[in-house]
Amino acid sequence: MNAHPRILITGAAGAVGSILANGLKGRYPIRGFDQAPMPDLEDTVVGDITDMEVVLQATEGMDAVIHLAGVPSGGAPWDDILHSNFIGTYTLFEAARKNKVRRIAFASRAGLLAPYPKDITRTVDMTPRPESYYSISKVFGESLGYMYSNQYDMEVVAVRIGNFKRDRDLPEHPHQLSHGDAIRVFERAVIHPGVKFEVVFGVSDSTWSLYDLDHGRHVIEYYPRDKSNIEPGV
Repeated sequence: MNAHPRILITGAAGAVGSILANGLKGRYPIRGFDQAPMPDLEDTVVGDITDMEVVLQATEGMDAVIHLAGVPSGGAPWDDILHSNFIGTYTLFEAARKNKVRRIAFASRAGLLAPYPKDITRTVDMTPRPESYYSISKVFGESLGYMYSNQYDMEVVAVRIGNFKRDRDLPEHPHQLSHGDAIRVFERAVIHPGVKFEVVFGVSDSTWSLYDLDHGRHVIEYYPRDKSNIEPGV
């Protein structure tokens, strides 16, 4: 990976995508992909994430992809999740493979471990317990990432994002990811050398150690700077 990789952000018009695009565009060549216009970016491709021809156009010449595109709602019906999150994620990985994109940072979900008791620190080796079609699509995306890293020598980091609000920057709970830490974790997921396949938690720091952040520090050097101050179990 070169020092200034060309990065495609899918879902660049969304809440997380727009923050990442604005936070990274001053330091890296950024291309945005979404169904909606992306006026803050000069280089954009507008289209459907399941359209292979358009996604091939979007991934051409890129060194890395931050893949955020998809239906973000846990209450979304199966047909919507199937289209955007299953078929769309496959389309993105396959287009990236064809265009020899080296690194993909896949936006997964910290909520895959939500059913575990609150007094247990979540670690990346815990078995996911998805409770919706949306969460199942994130397990699928992580597994697809592992397959592509194993079979096609691609590099994949699955970032299990916590709660993120466009209008609320700083975290108030260990589930949350601040704007600044979102930029930090995805930047590290894209540029850290020597990665094959990793899963890390995309949450900010907290006085309540609900998530194991040491793993992310070790494998991609993600050091969150924002921190929530809350008693465990609240």
